[in-house]
Amino acid sequence: MTDVQILATGLGFPEGPVVMPDGSVILTEIRNARCSRVTPDGKVSLYSAAGGGPNGLAVGPDGALYLCNNGGSRYVEGV
Repeated sequence: MTDVQILATGLGFPEGPVVMPDGSVILTEIRNARCSRVTPDGKVSLYSAAGGGPNGLAVGPDGALYLCNNGGSRYVEGV
């Protein structure tokens, strides 16, 4: 088994990670109702205050980032 490396701590139930071209990871934080960016050096920043219960991300063929949200019921473009 490969060694496991912790990239960031303090996240609220992280899920749905997507690796971006710059090496950062965008993920949902279900407990904190937001999407966060984790840089390769472990810095965590707010990417989007999604609200509801964000629980998955995917990059579409158009290059846009799509969020699955179990609640919140809103559409945000250009985040």
